[in-house]
Amino acid sequence: MTELVLRELRKTYTSRGRPQVEAVRGIDLELRPGELLGLLGPSGCGKSTTLRMIAGLESVTGGDILVGGASVVKVPARQRNIGVAFENYALYPPLTVAGNLGFGLAARGRPRGEVASRVRDIAERIGLSELLDARPGGLSSGQKQRVALARALIREPDVLLLDEPLSHLDAAQRDTTRRELKRIQQDLGHTTILVTHDQEEALSLADRIAVMKDGVIQQLGTPYEIYDSPANLFVADFVGEPAINLLPGVATADGCVRLSDTVRPAVPVRLAAGREVVLGIRPEDLRLVADGAGVRARVSAHEPLLESGIATLVLDGVAEPLVVQTGPEVRLDRDDTVRVAADPRLTHVFDAETGEALR
Repeated sequence: MTELVLRELRKTYTSRGRPQVEAVRGIDLELRPGELLGLLGPSGCGKSTTLRMIAGLESVTGGDILVGGASVVKVPARQRNIGVAFENYALYPPLTVAGNLGFGLAARGRPRGEVASRVRDIAERIGLSELLDARPGGLSSGQKQRVALARALIREPDVLLLDEPLSHLDAAQRDTTRRELKRIQQDLGHTTILVTHDQEEALSLADRIAVMKDGVIQQLGTPYEIYDSPANLFVADFVGEPAINLLPGVATADGCVRLSDTVRPAVPVRLAAGREVVLGIRPEDLRLVADGAGVRARVSAHEPLLESGIATLVLDGVAEPLVVQTGPEVRLDRDDTVRVAADPRLTHVFDAETGEALR
């Protein structure tokens, strides 16, 4: 198991010698040996560019990449002991699965017997033994992804890079492959970076998550830290399904946030009266309560799902709708009147100007 360190890593794309796009803006990361880190963010945030720089497929504008304590910035990609499983699989159609797995080792001059032995070993570990004679054209998307992963692992890399590995799979295949991927990574213990825009993928697989936006890491932490204590409005809004409720308001002297003349929820942080803030409340942290408690709301829509429901409510004087996760037994109709409450300890408060969390 090998440590991976990124120091002030930067990438600027130029046109005619002039800087045009700052794709990665000086990020710092330290991956512990054997750790799986999720690099999470929307398209264009710089996560895939970061992965390509680590792999040696993209030049580095500034900063350093250390693998096992040694810089690899000037080491050609083929000489870095880094395995990459790409989003598009990148399999060779004329070759069998066995041929695809052993191609890289054979190209490096490894003895035929060693290649065959390592192909059999990795195929057994990843559940490909019965497909070794098949060709990529006859495989399902999930099988192709396992072949791509096995090909990255067969070289016994110091670092494993996974670029959107589940994006082409349907929902059932994604769930199965995600569990297999977690098992394989834990069993083999490779230091791994998973690049994804899928929050569920990152939250379920990663030991820690780095959330990126515009080439900058917005927050680094465990899945629980990212979800329960978002550092800013972007992280809060990007992570969570259904999305967090974000309601603009003004702090009051009595420890509340005024959302309207009649809606003034208490908050768990001391604020100067008159300060403009955004109140964040996750749908699962709201609850419908009996008459006399909470605040009054009108039902705009209700989606009864199998394991829960999603109610969209309108609060008096508040422009933004409020989304509440309900139990599966709840039945609501449009224009019903309900009352809703939130635990102040489970609410989040953000500065309206900077977007930074205030607790």
